[in-house]
Amino acid sequence: MHILILPSWYPKHPSDVTGVFFRDQALALQSYRHKVGVVAPQLQSLRTVFKKTNAKSSPNFEIDEGIPTYREPMHAFLPRVPYGNYILYKWLAKKLIKRYIAEQGKPDMIHAHSVIYAGAAAAELSHELNIPFVVTEHSSGFARNLYVPWQMKLAEKGFIQAKKCIAVSPELSKLLEAQIPKTFGHWTWIPNVVADRFNQPTQQGKQTRPLRFLNLAMMNANKGQADLINAYKLVVEDNQQAELWLGGDGSIRSNLEQQAQELGLADKVRFLGMIPPDKVPGLLEEVDVMVVSSHYETFGVVAAEALMAGVPVIATRCGGPECIVTETDGILVPIKDPQALGQAMLQLSQNIASYNPVEISKYAKERFSGEAVAEQLTKLFDSVLSDKSGDDIAYQEFSHNEHS
Repeated sequence: MHILILPSWYPKHPSDVTGVFFRDQALALQSYRHKVGVVAPQLQSLRTVFKKTNAKSSPNFEIDEGIPTYREPMHAFLPRVPYGNYILYKWLAKKLIKRYIAEQGKPDMIHAHSVIYAGAAAAELSHELNIPFVVTEHSSGFARNLYVPWQMKLAEKGFIQAKKCIAVSPELSKLLEAQIPKTFGHWTWIPNVVADRFNQPTQQGKQTRPLRFLNLAMMNANKGQADLINAYKLVVEDNQQAELWLGGDGSIRSNLEQQAQELGLADKVRFLGMIPPDKVPGLLEEVDVMVVSSHYETFGVVAAEALMAGVPVIATRCGGPECIVTETDGILVPIKDPQALGQAMLQLSQNIASYNPVEISKYAKERFSGEAVAEQLTKLFDSVLSDKSGDDIAYQEFSHNEHS
């Protein structure tokens, strides 16, 4: 099967972490013996026009581990005009897809990632090019009420016209059904791919040092690190020998450092800074427990990565981890509840020996490996291609309605 990936955002090069889960899925589908290509329009903020950067440039075309990848950057210069930046994205997508078809052949399927704006553009281009499309939704923007009415209108059209709608967690599908009632019953759940880059789990040497809790996330209010530091204070007050490692950076890092200082934890909370993806497997070998303290996640890839490495997880019930963490590999707690989070950290630290790293890793790979996810997607694609009914029923006149 020939599958064209159309993402709303995508890594600028193979070592970029932005949208890395889209790339991981493309590679997984290719490994599953599909022909895969990527078309990635790149709308850039106007704030980058005069901003100097040492960031690696983005090639307009490359063969990325066998996947032909087409990119084109454009400044998003219509942010205040309804449908403005969507029209720019759609124009770029159409241009790149036509080039892709001329050079790589016509795909059997377009797989759009996130409806704003890839899914909405795919709805129109799918009809024009006579190529069916499916859409996977990843964005937390729906839960955070970030989208304005015209964007929600685009989202509704994109979801309704897709042959299949996929959410990366059951909670996200429920949220989208509630916010866009016309999509009720349209959703299926398929998780993100977790790249299989983790070594065989081991406990060697871990018993001779204090227990280590790790949080790996951007440092912003939504990620809940302030709750986590307060929770960790309870662990210390219980005389538990444990350390807290915080990997990541962001707008609230200085506030978190000050919080740790004021609570007398400065010598026990370690700020690691940004962790490149290739360093994550080694880091997970050095810790004992992953803690996800977020207030909202659509999936929670760091939780799944930890489990793949055989590391048990404590996570908040923030939308994504509920479909990742089970009773055999971790503990779920309410969001924004440092007391409950601290109690879970105490409970797990006292029972760490009951968690089997090898079994944790095995079960996670059965659910989140590239092969497991590619198999689910292939079955879904096959069902779409075998069902030719109703190809034009859902199509509506986008060009008229997007300006109404």
